[in-house]
Order: sequence, then C-alpha cells, then structure tokens
Amino acid sequence: IESSRGVCDFSYYDEYAAIAPREGPNGVVAVMDLTLGMTPGWAIADQSTCRSLNGNVTGCQAPPDNIQDWKDFITALVQHYNGSGPSNPYIKYYEIWNEWNVSDATNGFWSGTIPQLVTLEQTACSIIHAQLLNSSFVVTPSTVGSAHTSADVAPQQLQQFLSAGGGKCVDAVSFHGNLGLTSLSPYPLPGEGCTASGCTGSIVEIANSYREILNLNGPLNVPLLDTEGGFESANITDNDQRAAWLAQFYVLQAGLFNSDQLQWVSWFTWGAPGVAGNIETANKAPDEAGVAYNQVFNWEFSRFPAPCAQTGTIWTCALTGSAGYQAEIIWDDSQTCNGGNCTTSARLAPTWAVKYQDLTGASTQISGTTVPVGLKPIILENQ
Repeated sequence: IESSRGVCDFSYYDEYAAIAPREGPNGVVAVMDLTLGMTPGWAIADQSTCRSLNGNVTGCQAPPDNIQDWKDFITALVQHYNGSGPSNPYIKYYEIWNEWNVSDATNGFWSGTIPQLVTLEQTACSIIHAQLLNSSFVVTPSTVGSAHTSADVAPQQLQQFLSAGGGKCVDAVSFHGNLGLTSLSPYPLPGEGCTASGCTGSIVEIANSYREILNLNGPLNVPLLDTEGGFESANITDNDQRAAWLAQFYVLQAGLFNSDQLQWVSWFTWGAPGVAGNIETANKAPDEAGVAYNQVFNWEFSRFPAPCAQTGTIWTCALTGSAGYQAEIIWDDSQTCNGGNCTTSARLAPTWAVKYQDLTGASTQISGTTVPVGLKPIILENQ
C-alpha cells in the first residue's frame, strides 16, 4: 500500500472491499480481513531481511526503524476505510501481521522480537479502536505450525506472544489452519491429521490447542479466527476428493463455533488459477469443490450445538434450527473417491430423517432404514 513514505495506493484492496459481504447500518462494514506486514524496504536501513515480493515491491521481515512510520501508515489506513461511503467501508478485521512465527530467511515474515511485535500491535490497536469505534476489530498476528496439542510448538509460541502483552487490546486471535506440508502424500484428511514429519495436526486438534492456550490466559475470552486454511497445492487432484476435503474442513470447524468460539474460516484461496487451493474453473465458475463450498455454506446456517463426534472412521455432526428443524451431517473417512467413482457403506439413518442432500445440492427421499455414506459429507434432515 505505502510504496514510499506517505505515498499510499489503496486501489488493490479497494477492489476486495467493493465485493466483500456487508453488515452494519446501511452496510458500512466490509466483512473482510486485511492482513498487514511485511515492512516496506524504504522504512528499514538494514536490508538483510528484505526480499522482492509481487509487483516489484520490497518487503522486509524486520520491524520499521521508526515507529512513527507505522503510526502514520495505520492512521492513513483507517482514514481511508472510514465508512464514509460505498467505496470507503469500514474493514471488519485488521490482522496485525502474517505468520509472525515463521522466521525462515527465504519465506518468513518476521525476524524481530516478540516485544517489538507487541509494540506494533498495541500501537495499531490504539489508533484503530480510537478512530473506528466499534466498527473494526484488531486481530493478533496469525500463528501457524505444529499444533497437535497445546504443548506443541505453535501454541507455545502464541503463549509467549500473549505473555508479552500481545492479548491486552485485541478483539480476536488468528491462526492458520494448515494441516502440514503440501508435499505430504497422501495429504491428511481434516479430521484425521497425521503424525509423519511435516504434519501439524488435524483441524480439530489445531483449533483446540489454540483455544486451550487462550483459556489459560485470563482466560482470554475472544473468538478464534482461522484466517487462512485449505488443502493449498497439496497432492489432491481428484475432484471428488477435493470436494470431500473442503466440506469436511468447514463442517468440522463449524462444529467448534460454540466450544472453541471459532467464528471465522477463510479458504486459501478461491479464485486464482495456478495458485494454491483454487476452486474455480478457468471461466470463473465454481468447480466441484467450489460447488461443495456453497452447499456447505447453506447447511451451516443451522447451529451446531456441539462439536462433531467421531466413532472409528465415521464422523457425525448434529444440527438444530428453528421450527423444529433437525439435521445430521455424516461421512466416512475409510471410503474413497477416484476417477469419478466414490465408495459408500450403508448406515442406519436416524428415525427422524426423511431425506438427505449431497454436496451438489441434490436431495433424495429416504425410503428405507439406511443411507449411503462415503467420503463426501451428506446432510440428513427431518423436513
């Protein structure tokens, strides 16, 4: 955004703000997460942590030499997205830094100290909260990495950040729901995870580990946001497998809405052919995984009163809704999909279920006592 001191170009992000869902009075809040970082090269004398980014921009892992440059940037940001009109909405979430705990010299994002990062966060907090009242919220720098339990590396790094004061002014805590290196083969299913080198945990383990850390800090009673997750460019090429994986990923996290206060899951990334996680065709129509995304979105308007339950390889997720609505999402991780063929096993349907829907939106009346359950989740409904 700020190519040189005091020179800001918001046009790239304005395009996202223009199409983002809106909420609030007169739709003045764009429901999007604007992730900040890295430091522009002009703000740092020592260029040893800098590298060329997209658009010939130089980004650096080190903090800015002068905190005033950061203050001026955050001020310019909130003065631009000030809710004054359709092209200048409030931005709902400001995520202070991307994957701060990745310090790799080639691909990392932060090389400063934790206290330095806390200073940037608290400085941004004071400006955003003062100028945008209750329209915009400050999110911690995103944490990513191995998180099988709260004692694992990434949750403990979050603990260090919170202990240094990183949770004092934030409105939410961000993590990235990446299940492991994209080179893993087979790539782990969201609910199963894996224990091999490069695995970071199942999506349930990851979310639970971060919530446990927050519960130990006060507790820090703020929502969790999964601001980047998906199968990225992993070894999943079969269209049915991709649709199944995405649906499981979202349904499992929807089940944690109440227990973990997990309130936001952002897919990485919807529409960019050749980019990790793309789920649309060349003509910008949803592919099979994109269709599944929309279908699961419709299912999740109903509430999940409790986390999904696992019995062996079978997952079930209970849903409730208004006017006596009752439903259950079910799938079987032991089943397979390959080349257009997906295996299923016959499972007893609840006595209250009268129909089921699949990931294409097709609805089937239940005529017997069983339903076919496979890798791709289906939803059983009583109406």
